[in-house]
Amino acid sequence: MAYQDYIKAQKAAEKQYRAAISKGQYPYLPVLEDLLRGGGEVGRVPLGQLEIPISLIAGTASAERTTAFASNFMPLLAYSTEFANKWSELYDSVQQTGVRDPIIAFEYMHRFYVVEGNKRVSVSKFNGAVKIDATVTRILPKPSEEQEYKVYADFLDFYKVTGIYDILMSQQGSYSRLLKAIPADDGTEKAPLWSEDRRKDVRFLYSSFETHYIQKHWQRLPFTTGDAFLHFIEIYGFDTLKGLSSAEIDRHMDRIFDEFRVLADEKPGLRILHPTDDSKKVALTKMIPLVGSSVLKIAFLYPKDPQNSSWSYNHEIGRRYIEDAFGSAIETKAFVCSEAEAESTIQKAIADGCKVIFTTSPAYHAVSMRMAVAHPESIIMNCSLNTAYKQLRTYYLRIYEAKFITGIIAGSMTENERVGYIADYPILGTPASIDAFALGVKLVNPRALVYLDWSTLIDHDPCEYFRSKQIDLISDRDINAPLYEDSGFGLYGLYGGISFRLAAPVWNWGILYKEMVHSIMIGAWKNDANRNETQALNYFWGMSSGTIDVACSERLPSGTKKLVKMIREKITSGEFAPFTGVMRAQSGKILVGTDEELSPNQIIKLDWLLDNVVGRIPDVEELAPQYRGFVEQHGLNSQTNLVK
Repeated sequence: MAYQDYIKAQKAAEKQYRAAISKGQYPYLPVLEDLLRGGGEVGRVPLGQLEIPISLIAGTASAERTTAFASNFMPLLAYSTEFANKWSELYDSVQQTGVRDPIIAFEYMHRFYVVEGNKRVSVSKFNGAVKIDATVTRILPKPSEEQEYKVYADFLDFYKVTGIYDILMSQQGSYSRLLKAIPADDGTEKAPLWSEDRRKDVRFLYSSFETHYIQKHWQRLPFTTGDAFLHFIEIYGFDTLKGLSSAEIDRHMDRIFDEFRVLADEKPGLRILHPTDDSKKVALTKMIPLVGSSVLKIAFLYPKDPQNSSWSYNHEIGRRYIEDAFGSAIETKAFVCSEAEAESTIQKAIADGCKVIFTTSPAYHAVSMRMAVAHPESIIMNCSLNTAYKQLRTYYLRIYEAKFITGIIAGSMTENERVGYIADYPILGTPASIDAFALGVKLVNPRALVYLDWSTLIDHDPCEYFRSKQIDLISDRDINAPLYEDSGFGLYGLYGGISFRLAAPVWNWGILYKEMVHSIMIGAWKNDANRNETQALNYFWGMSSGTIDVACSERLPSGTKKLVKMIREKITSGEFAPFTGVMRAQSGKILVGTDEELSPNQIIKLDWLLDNVVGRIPDVEELAPQYRGFVEQHGLNSQTNLVK
C-alpha cells in the first residue's frame, strides 16, 4: 500500500512541478534562507509548541531538501531512492499511530518554514490533515511600508489577543475589524486574551466556513478565505453564527454568495448620481400591489426624536412628503430607536406588514444588512455612504454641492476675511463638506480663511472660540429641529449681538424617497441591480435630481444672488463641479492638478483639509464620550473597507 500511495503522491508532485514550470514559477519548496538574505529579520521569539495549520506551511528553512519536494510538499524523487523508502515507512507509521513528534519550524510573515520534519508535513498533507504540532520560533521581519508588512503587523496584534494562526487576511486593518466583529469574552472591544472556549468557537466557525468555501470552489475568488470569513462575520454577526451546525453555516453562506461576488469585483461599489431610466421602466408584472393588500406599508427608523434632532427632522419631512405624494396608496410608520433596538424594531415593522424599510442613519448599517439577508421578501435601504453589500442598497445626498455655494456666499460677505465653520462628527463625508465650503470661499475671496471647529469636542463651545478670533460669520448645522432655538443653523452672521441668516443648505429627502417608492410600485426596483450584477449600489444624488438645494436670504446683495443662481444652474446641469482644478492641502502639497476633477468616490474619501482652512480633524479621544462610539464605528479610518 505504501508503494501505491507514494506513487500517487509523486504524481501529484509532478503535476504541480509541471504547472509551476509552465507559469515560469519556481517548482520546488520556497526556502526561508533566500527570503532572509540581505537582513530581512530584526529578531527571533520562541513561541513554544503549537498546533499550526498545514495550509500555512509554505516551505523549508534551508535549501538542503528543497528539490526533493514540489512546491505542494509532495515527493518528487523516484521510488527506488532512500528518500522514497523513508517516506513510505513514515507513511505506514502515521497510518498506525499518527504523527508522534512535533516538527520544528520558523514562522515568518504569517507563513511556516520547516526546519525539521519535511516528510512529516508531506505525509500529513497527503493524508488530508489540517493541523500538525510544531515547535515554533517567530522571525520578526524588518519594518517597511509594504502592504504585506502592514497586514502582518496587524496580525501580530490580533494574535496577542486571540492566539489564533488559522485566519489569513490580505488587507491592512482586516484583523482589527475581525476583533471588533468578534467581541471578547467579557463583551468589551479592548479585552484580555480570548479564553479557550472563545478560541474553540471561532476555530470551529472558521473551519466549517473554510470547508464549505473550498467545497464550493469559492477559493478561486481573488481574495483569501480569511477575507471572505470577515465579510461573513460582519454581515451576520458573531452572536448569530456562534453555535450553529456546519450545515446551518453552509446555508447561511449560500444566502450571501452575491456578497462574495461583489467583494471580488474590481469596482464593487457603484454610485448612482441621479435617477436612472431603468428605475422608471414599468414592469409587465408589478411588484406592488401585493396579494391581499392594496396599500404599500413603509417604515422609517430614526436614531433620535425628530423634534430635537435636525438629522431625523429632515427625514421626517421626507416621510410626510411621500405621504402627500402617494396618498392612500401607501401607509408609513416612524420608529425612534437606538442601534441596539434596531433589529427588534425592523422585525416588528416586518411583522406589521411593512414591505419597505428606510433606516435613516449609518449607525443602522450593519443591522440593516443582517435583516436584509434574513428577510429577502422585504426591501431595506440604509442611509449611508457605504457600498459594502449587494443585498443592501444605500443612499445619501451630495450635500457638499450646497456647502460649496454657501462658501461662496460667506466669502462674498465676510468683512474681515475670516469665516467660521462648525462641524459635528469627524466621519466619512465630513471633510468633503468642509473642503467644499472652503473652495467656495476661495473662489470669490482668495485671501479669506475658514476657521474650523467641532461641536462634539469635550467641554468646548465653538462660539467662544470664534469670538476670540473676532469671527462673526458662521456656517453651522444645516437645518433646525422644531425644539431648537431659531439660531445656530445654516450660514448666519452675528453683528452687534444680532443674528441673521444668510443661507442654509436644504436636504430634500422626500424627492429621493418618492423616486424609490415609485420604482418599487411600478416593478422597476430590480432593474438597477440586474444591470449591475456584481456591484453594490449607492444612490448618491445631488442638485441634478433636486434633492439638494440652497435657501438664500433676501438680504443677500443682488450681485451675490446672481452669482449663486448661476453656480447653482451650472452644478445642476453638470457643467460645473466644485472639486475641479488646483487644490492645495494644509501641508502646502498640491493634491489635485489644474485640469483634474475628483470623482465621487475620491470626494467621499477625503481625509485632508485645504490650505485656507485653519483647524484640524480631531482624534476620537478628543470627542465627548457620547459621540465616540459612533465615530469609532463610522469614522474615516474605519470606513475605508466599506467605501470602495
